[in-house]
Amino acid sequence: MIKNILNIIKAKDLSYGTKIITTATAIRWAGWGFAESLIPVFLFSFSSGFAEAGLLKSSLEISMILTMPIIGIFADRIRTTTLILIGLAFYTLVGASYFLAGITSLAIFIIVARIANGIGYGLDIIGRETYFRRNNTPSKLASVFGYFDSNAIFWWIIASFVGIFLVKSFPINWILFLITPTTLISFWMIWKWRKKDSNTHFSFKNEKVSFRNFFRELGDWNYRLKMIMLLNLILSASWSIIIFFLPIGMYIEGANYTTIILFGVATATPVLSGIFLGRFFDKKGPRVFVYGLLLYGLLLIPLSLGESFPLIITTAFVIGIIQEFISVGKEELVTIYAKPEHFGKVGGLMRSIMNIGAMIGPLMAGIIIDKTGSMSIVFVGLASCMLMLAFTFAIYGRLRHRKKTKSPLGLVV
Repeated sequence: MIKNILNIIKAKDLSYGTKIITTATAIRWAGWGFAESLIPVFLFSFSSGFAEAGLLKSSLEISMILTMPIIGIFADRIRTTTLILIGLAFYTLVGASYFLAGITSLAIFIIVARIANGIGYGLDIIGRETYFRRNNTPSKLASVFGYFDSNAIFWWIIASFVGIFLVKSFPINWILFLITPTTLISFWMIWKWRKKDSNTHFSFKNEKVSFRNFFRELGDWNYRLKMIMLLNLILSASWSIIIFFLPIGMYIEGANYTTIILFGVATATPVLSGIFLGRFFDKKGPRVFVYGLLLYGLLLIPLSLGESFPLIITTAFVIGIIQEFISVGKEELVTIYAKPEHFGKVGGLMRSIMNIGAMIGPLMAGIIIDKTGSMSIVFVGLASCMLMLAFTFAIYGRLRHRKKTKSPLGLVV
């Protein structure tokens, strides 16, 4: 079965570098998979409430918001593999800092880990995505990103199941330390390939590295990129709340570490379908985009009502499938709508917008939960936002269609 999944995209459809980067990332993700699902609970143990936990979580997004614009500009000036390698160097600090946090009980090491994680993730993902866009066929990019997601997350899931047994014998911080050695292996793989490859350099040196160029890029975006920006903001906020606060809520209600890890696996497993969803998007994805958003919004309602762990896990799993479909699809749309010489800047700006959503979402949710003592109002609010976003996309699509055809309004999404 696994062999068939890996062979869905023929070798000629993928650059060799894409395969190397995917394999190296899969090894690093395995290091995260052992205990990443328990990070929300680990952070909560250093907090006095949901709002403080949200603040600790958001230190990652804050570091990304501050660095992403510069990273995006540099992605259009230097070798993308250089960005990836620098990012991996930061990742080695993450595992070590989590380890020290558990030993010393000092929250400062949590903050160091989150900031290093944010910078490392920003460098790694912008370098990786820019490389994918420049070295693969544009019309196949949803499939390429789906290929990456499916392969990398597979080993994360395997490691998560191993983590169920590890957590019975070792503290969480000891297991999180495994992030460091697996990152070093990934670093070595990228370094060895980089020395032999001559196609990883692609730059536009006439671009000045400044925040002014970054904001000017936003002003020059067409309506399609701005709509995707809005989508990224709301999606990242909602998904961040789901994967961070639901495990904490389950833990408070009596769930053990195994149940929380299984929740993490349930939300990650849909990424395995990325390769299939990418191919589906390549064929007819844009036509069903709005329906996916509508279903996403409706599924948030059971999370506001359900107290059953199986119901929560199942609902989160289905939402994860929709999240993955939208994720691989919007990466292809960004590539199509952006100028090739601005792939880095557009990618960096889009990631910054996502990080703003991922930062604001948990912070606001944490404050609301602390004030009201309930998560229900948070998920009802998220459902309303998602449904309004779906209707906005639907109405906008119908207006654009009417303008093109000069025909009466019809159901076009």
